[in-house]
Amino acid sequence: MKRRIYLLGFLITLFSLAVNAQERKKVAVVLSGGGAKGVAHISALKVIEEAGIPIDYVVGTSMGSLIGALYSIGYTPEQMDSLVRAQDWIYLLTDATDRREELLAKKQKSEQYALSIPFKKTPKDALKGGIIQGRNLARLFSELTEGYHDSIDFRKLPIPFACVSHNLVDGSEYVFYSGKLALAMRASMSIPGAFQPVHWNNMVLVDGGLSNNYPVDIAKKMGADIIIGVDVQEGLAPADKLNTLPEVLGQIINLMVENKYDENVANSDIHIKVNANDYSAASFTPAAIDTLLHRGETTARAHWDSLKLLKKEIGIPDSYMAKRHGPFVIPHKETYDIVPEIDPGKKPANSINVGVRFDNESLAALIFNTNVYLNPKQTREAALTIRLGRELLGRLDYAIKPFNSKWDVNWAYQIDYNDLDLYNYGKKTCTYSFLHHLGQFSISRSWRSIRFSLGAKYEYFHFDDFLIPPGYTELAKVENEDFFIYYGQMQFDSYNRRTYPTSGMKWEVNAALYTDNLVKYNGHTAMPIISASWEAAIRLRNRTVLIPWVYGRGILAEDNYYTFPVMNVVGSNASKRFLPQQMPFIGIDYMQITGAKTLIGGLKLRQRMGSNQYLTVIGNVGLQSNGWQNIFDGNMWGGGVTYGYDTFIGPLEATFSYSNITKELGVYISLGYDF
Repeated sequence: MKRRIYLLGFLITLFSLAVNAQERKKVAVVLSGGGAKGVAHISALKVIEEAGIPIDYVVGTSMGSLIGALYSIGYTPEQMDSLVRAQDWIYLLTDATDRREELLAKKQKSEQYALSIPFKKTPKDALKGGIIQGRNLARLFSELTEGYHDSIDFRKLPIPFACVSHNLVDGSEYVFYSGKLALAMRASMSIPGAFQPVHWNNMVLVDGGLSNNYPVDIAKKMGADIIIGVDVQEGLAPADKLNTLPEVLGQIINLMVENKYDENVANSDIHIKVNANDYSAASFTPAAIDTLLHRGETTARAHWDSLKLLKKEIGIPDSYMAKRHGPFVIPHKETYDIVPEIDPGKKPANSINVGVRFDNESLAALIFNTNVYLNPKQTREAALTIRLGRELLGRLDYAIKPFNSKWDVNWAYQIDYNDLDLYNYGKKTCTYSFLHHLGQFSISRSWRSIRFSLGAKYEYFHFDDFLIPPGYTELAKVENEDFFIYYGQMQFDSYNRRTYPTSGMKWEVNAALYTDNLVKYNGHTAMPIISASWEAAIRLRNRTVLIPWVYGRGILAEDNYYTFPVMNVVGSNASKRFLPQQMPFIGIDYMQITGAKTLIGGLKLRQRMGSNQYLTVIGNVGLQSNGWQNIFDGNMWGGGVTYGYDTFIGPLEATFSYSNITKELGVYISLGYDF
């Protein structure tokens, strides 16, 4: 009898649950646009899951479409939390090539510029549609949606999904209910002017925020009865907050969709409004992401009681806990592919490039460059470079790839004007003002980390003015001078980053033969000069890197008679800053003359603080003399501490240093990449 009663009770319970499951209302989570601020959606979803709320639909716009799409196919909030923290957002939000996958010659050309804008035909096409093609975002979306690359019905995903985009052809709202998932994500977050639009099905699709940045109405159309919205967008700004172009454009967009937004907020059962007003759509720094994730969770937990009470309206018991979906199984990276519909195609080779640099030695400098391929097969290339500042420069380069091979044949002409001070043991010995002409021919071959070059060049120095104190007879020769030089060079670079690398190494070996008549130098045999450098980044801990380095240069003249254009000099934090033969030496912020044989070695210990701040302790020693036999007679030592902040136009650094040469505290401040 008891068994029958238990069985009857069990059947009644099952029937009750089945009825409740059939009768309960459908729930949608709506995620607004907002760029980087949208990472707050992730932690809000975690709280909604913890409350046991079943989620039947996910609808999003822009960043909300990215988070929503990943959630709909099985990514858990914990997985997405790890994903957004692990991404290199500066790389993703550009069309930059992974440094480890690019030919060394391309790295060397591009890494002195803060901004590079590619174009396909003419420079006027450089900003066509948007500055960023979205190559790296396209690849990321393809990787994250592996297994969902076919055209599918989004309503048949593990959680039915839809996202909003805006069609520029007729100004209408376009809602993705089906298609390529990665394509929908890319279209929904194509910020006009920043990202190139997505051309698809005779439409030109951009960020859905222009139509519907908080698409509650779309969730209702899908069949949702209950709406839980997570909203990170800002309200209308007051007059004192409308000063910059982004602020004005943001206000215009908000005004365009204000009525729909207010209506959608009113139709939300729970409106989780995250305060992200002190962050922008581009706040992808680790510190900002951490704060936004925290705010998303904190704001959602403030609605905890409302979420629990909502269960009654949904038609489920207070103790009901929805089954959590996921986790999404991410395939091995080797299986990733690119979705054809959103692959922008081959990266345009033509580019306009701009760099800026400031330091307290040469003050401000700008560099402009344009790089153009002259034929469709990209076997002929020309480049024009102009540098403005204390040292003026103009340079023309022309290169061909014979028979479309991997070799380059290069011609170059450069003219530059320089006004340089030279020092000897802390005392200014001379000032040179001169016009420099360079004609160069070379044959080179480049791999990802190695470049080999052979060539010849002609250099002419025309001295306009000079100042030499009495007693420096070795510098007395200041008449105009020219050289014919034959050289060979081998370079290696496997650093994982162009600034503040954490792994890899760099080395360079150069051998040159200087003549003044194609055969001899100063009536003697041709003068050989050899130089080499090596440095490596060794990660000691997650944030700590040790960088040992060595530089050396030897002038092998028969009588040690040589002039300013070839003499050894050291100084500054970086090599080749003022002269091609300049070697770095911490503790000397100018160009210090050294002997014909110079060898320098040092160590850097770098600690990363926060997301992009660095503290570096540096020490170096140098040996120099005119002969190898007494190389230890002229020793130098120095050291310093550098604070660095990695900005989008290059590192901002302040170095405090001291050396036995200057015998005083030096301060060197710089901003930008070296060029």
